Amino acid sequence: MKTNTKLDKQLDKLKNILKNSKALTLDEITKAMGWSPKFKKENREILEIWINSGEIMKNKRNKYNIPENLGFIKGKFSNIKGKFGFVDTDTEGYFIPRSKFGTALDGDTVLINVTTPEGKGKQEGEIVEVLVREKNTIIGIFEKKENFGFVRPTQSFGRDIYIPKNFFNKAKDGELVVVDVTFWGSDEKKPEGKILESIGNPFDTDNMIKALILREGLSEEFPDDVIAEARQIPTVISEDEIKKRKDLRHLPIITIDGDDAKDLDDAVYVEKLDNGYYKLIVAIADVSHYIPTGSKLDKEAEKRGNSVYLVDRVLPMFPKEISNGICSLNPHEDKLTFSVELLIDSHGRAIDVQTYKSVIKTAHRMTYGNVNKIIAKDPETTEKYSDIVDMLFTMLELSKIIRAIKYNRGSIDFDLPEVKVVLDENKKVKYLKNIERGESERIIEDFMIMANEAVAEKLFWLEIPSVYRVHETPDPERVKTLSETLSRFGYRLHSFEDIHPKKFQSIIEDSEARGINMIVHKMILMSLKQARYGVENLGHFGLSSNYYTHFTSPIRRYADLLIHRILNIAIHGYPTKKQFGTLINYLPEVTQHISQTERKAMKVEDESVKIKIVEYMLDKIGDEFKATIVGFNNKKIFFETEEHVECFWDVTTAKNFYEFDENNYVMKDLDTNREFHLGDKMDILIVRSDLQMLEIEVVPTEFCHEYTGRRKEGRF
Repeated sequence: MKTNTKLDKQLDKLKNILKNSKALTLDEITKAMGWSPKFKKENREILEIWINSGEIMKNKRNKYNIPENLGFIKGKFSNIKGKFGFVDTDTEGYFIPRSKFGTALDGDTVLINVTTPEGKGKQEGEIVEVLVREKNTIIGIFEKKENFGFVRPTQSFGRDIYIPKNFFNKAKDGELVVVDVTFWGSDEKKPEGKILESIGNPFDTDNMIKALILREGLSEEFPDDVIAEARQIPTVISEDEIKKRKDLRHLPIITIDGDDAKDLDDAVYVEKLDNGYYKLIVAIADVSHYIPTGSKLDKEAEKRGNSVYLVDRVLPMFPKEISNGICSLNPHEDKLTFSVELLIDSHGRAIDVQTYKSVIKTAHRMTYGNVNKIIAKDPETTEKYSDIVDMLFTMLELSKIIRAIKYNRGSIDFDLPEVKVVLDENKKVKYLKNIERGESERIIEDFMIMANEAVAEKLFWLEIPSVYRVHETPDPERVKTLSETLSRFGYRLHSFEDIHPKKFQSIIEDSEARGINMIVHKMILMSLKQARYGVENLGHFGLSSNYYTHFTSPIRRYADLLIHRILNIAIHGYPTKKQFGTLINYLPEVTQHISQTERKAMKVEDESVKIKIVEYMLDKIGDEFKATIVGFNNKKIFFETEEHVECFWDVTTAKNFYEFDENNYVMKDLDTNREFHLGDKMDILIVRSDLQMLEIEVVPTEFCHEYTGRRKEGRF
């Protein structure tokens, strides 16, 4: 992740020169840059490096220029479910239609040509060149012929891959395989490759999730040298180390997590003082103590960026010896922590903030469920944890005060319903469960947000280079589009340029009262920019917070580990000149990297859940569900069931003719003039569950007698 600072400065200088001039030859660049003509070969090699990375371009007359002068833009390609994509630059994103992907795959660095299609006001991009491949492997289904074969990609890649016979690698016809692409294709020739590995039956969901992991370049395993380094870390804390820290072992500090959590990295303690103030201690696993910068464990964690929580397994950022062992705040064990101690007045304002290294011994490993039972005054659970019951109610009291502060400043509460896929011992779906956020979940969320804000504000005013969690104000054009959609529900946004999050929160609250919150929540969420990591403190729009970072989960997020290291510098004084320079040069690149790994994690987590849900619905073909209309396109009406399963009705399979009215955002039955609106409730029947396409097709129950679409094994 480290860069060559000297070369970076040279590149910036050259780009500024080219920005204000026509294309230049090597000799002209050598003179303008002040390079020695004696090193012509070396100078040309430097330019070639920059050409390969897409920073500059060379034409047929051997003249150099920057892509921007030629109408091209460089960025990172994100493939959205194979249907469309975006290319993100440092400043904005460009929509890429499916037909304009070229050979680009998710994560590739590309050059695009920006166009404005006729009849559309928005700019779109066409990928004209792939500069840097994120990976050279593709997952697909092998079609074996006598003397050659093809692999039909399961991910979005528009062309089959030709496989010569000597590169079959014992793969069988119809198997899911991993292909190393050796030639990416041209107008005249198909892409070519060789099979690296056979995964097996393409409709076995365990194989599908394995393929998903391989496709995204992730791994369940750690390199041997990383594991060896983890096992060398002492598991016993020395008395010398304890003496250097604030000893909090006498306090009844507790962890509160989900039932199945194993990486416990945050613990909390609350005390109400005689003057009515509250003392809140948020103690976080001190991962930075065990993971030196530049170590093998550190480099592997940086590469991964974060843990990935798939439907049936976890791909941790650290080996289990760290994540579930040494650093996990397991009950009744001495653990090293980095603590934030806040003195909070009766109005929820932080009067004093202290950050320090500490040692704790948690009194209990609490679960959200048990804390919620205690709050509901369940006698058995209350008796079992009688020693901390009073503290839990003090936590609830403080949490509600903090929550009121957040509410008053306009923090958006996206309480979106979430489905949890519960698996049996064979990794088959037992049932789908709606996850509801109780008071215990809100308590931890409120405390963690307050700790993150306190750390961010402290580092900001110390003027130390740092990592911030950035959520920028939404783009006015997207707010305008949102306003047009919301107007169909009677809501209107009057300001597009200077929108305040409190306006969104008021709409969300009203939509809950009207029973349309699920749709309204999602529409607002889709209009907002995606949160990311950055070195500038641009605030967090969604939380309506002026200062925000991630400090509370260093076991599973590399951003938090970085903050711990920066905060450790701060508590020992101001950074040295060398430390300051290192942070300035390193943080911009690493924040971009971990923003990308976070997006990848979210994508594969969602897809793994989708795989299992589609498998589960295979046994529900012919069953009836209650659902709500949540969207439209020219051919489909999209539904979400009460269990939060996404599905669609293909209206082209119906007896009557339908037309999507984009202006009024309704689907019209042209034969009967009936209209289907967002938020309409309907009974639907499952008619197809497709593991290959990862989609679930339905028909409204009232129209099932006229369904002309695909049947599944005659079961409908």
